[in-house]
Amino acid sequence: MKNFKYSLSIIIPLLNETKSLNKTIKIISKIKIKKEIIIIISKKLILAKTKLLLSKLKKNNKEIKIFYQKKPFVGGAVSMGISKAKFSHIVLMAADLETNPYHLKRFVTKSKKNQNSIICGDRWIKKNSFIKYGFLSLILNMLAQKVIKLFISININDFTFAYRIYPKHALKKCKISEFRNGWSLELLLCPYKKNYDFIAVHTNWIARREGEKSSAIKNYISFFKILIYYLVK
Repeated sequence: MKNFKYSLSIIIPLLNETKSLNKTIKIISKIKIKKEIIIIISKKLILAKTKLLLSKLKKNNKEIKIFYQKKPFVGGAVSMGISKAKFSHIVLMAADLETNPYHLKRFVTKSKKNQNSIICGDRWIKKNSFIKYGFLSLILNMLAQKVIKLFISININDFTFAYRIYPKHALKKCKISEFRNGWSLELLLCPYKKNYDFIAVHTNWIARREGEKSSAIKNYISFFKILIYYLVK
């Protein structure tokens, strides 16, 4: 009875990663728990083949709900997804397989035992967790994590990877202002300021096979804008 009300709202922002999304849905649909899969898409950028896939997926899977985002970039999609979430816990995932869907089951197991904590996917717990990431990108990521950790005393090593499970109430009144990648740090700092606990769970990162890679420089600028705002506020 303790976990009877535990349920998941899985938020997946989508551009046009059809093959990766299809695989992700197949894997996470096998997790036996009450859930809804919220797919957020851009009305301006969606392709005809993506619409066709979504129509088929929704027809075959009653857990799937589809919404158009109103604000730009991934942060805008996540913001829309959070506003539509109905269940007790919110999962943030990607459609491009960079968030390993096979690991979600482990995340859920940990979350059910720690229902008021935020479960964070952490690529720095073990070695060789970045696949096809690039040496320079790996160094920049490591430096960024260390700099952020100097100012934020959360017991995790991966502040910029948004593969997480939140109790829904942890995100209450957490508004996203940085719609580029900085939103992922923003959604750590908001519950951190409300004294929520964080638990790191190992996961890995595999380079996407579909979609365009975002600019690393713009991403880190976005992260540090949020960090600076947090420090001076």
